[in-house]
Amino acid sequence: MNTSKWTCALLTALCMLGGPLAPIVADAQMVTTPPPPPPGPPPPPPTTVREPGRGAEVGAGFLNVVYVPGKVIVCSAGALSATVLMLLTFGQAYTAATDIYREGCGGPWALSAYDVSGIPAP
Repeated sequence: MNTSKWTCALLTALCMLGGPLAPIVADAQMVTTPPPPPPGPPPPPPTTVREPGRGAEVGAGFLNVVYVPGKVIVCSAGALSATVLMLLTFGQAYTAATDIYREGCGGPWALSAYDVSGIPAP
């Protein structure tokens, strides 16, 4: 027990002696360099407006010859089916009937050049 007290006292004395000398050694060895500047935000991507070409406009015209009558047929069938469903269920299947109607009659009724080219419309 006596040995541990002397060991503890010796270690405490060494720590106290090393404390005042530590900054002198640390300052002599420390080389300070300024930190690099933080990176800035990346530049914005170039804004290029893409427009569909003349070929997309012509293609949309030709496709509308089939698309518009097909849309009329599908919308008519959906409206008729929704009506029959409402009559058969006495109005209880309102949600299903409106879903059937919107499936056939929703969306664009004619194709545009943007639809044909795949470029998002503005």
